[in-house]
Amino acid sequence: MNQKPPPPQRRNVGELVYQTILDLHNAGRIATRSVVKEMTGQSYSVVDDHVKRMLEDGRLRRVAPGVFEPVEDLPPAQAISLTVLPNGMAKLEVGDTCLDLNPSDQRRIGSLFRGSAEELAGLQNARELADSVAELRRHQVAAAAREKDRDDVLRKLQGIPEQTEITFT
Repeated sequence: MNQKPPPPQRRNVGELVYQTILDLHNAGRIATRSVVKEMTGQSYSVVDDHVKRMLEDGRLRRVAPGVFEPVEDLPPAQAISLTVLPNGMAKLEVGDTCLDLNPSDQRRIGSLFRGSAEELAGLQNARELADSVAELRRHQVAAAAREKDRDDVLRKLQGIPEQTEITFT
């Protein structure tokens, strides 16, 4: 009894590609066509076709060539303010809603948002680290090019031929 796995359903591939991009975005990772291809098991042409459709539909936006992210459909931001009163109470205003919070409520709300704040800080740190690494890499490549140019000038001044200029008989 050798059972073959059911063939993949083409109608779900687009949602698989979108969900993969969404998962990468939510994890703070960059969604490139190669990463999406690897994670979905689809070919480049299938991934490119679905990404192109989602870009046209406005579900995705291109961040850089070959890099995309989901377009988030969030409600508009509201005005938020927090006023701490002299007696330890606080007034939290979000849009037209106002909450009177005692110190215990403030601590509980703070602890509930702590995970989100730490996650946001981690994502920001990762982005800053990636930017710093890219900048260091650019400097390293430029320094290597300058060093090669300097070595070429010194070699020519000293009359030392390049290995490609040496003829063997």
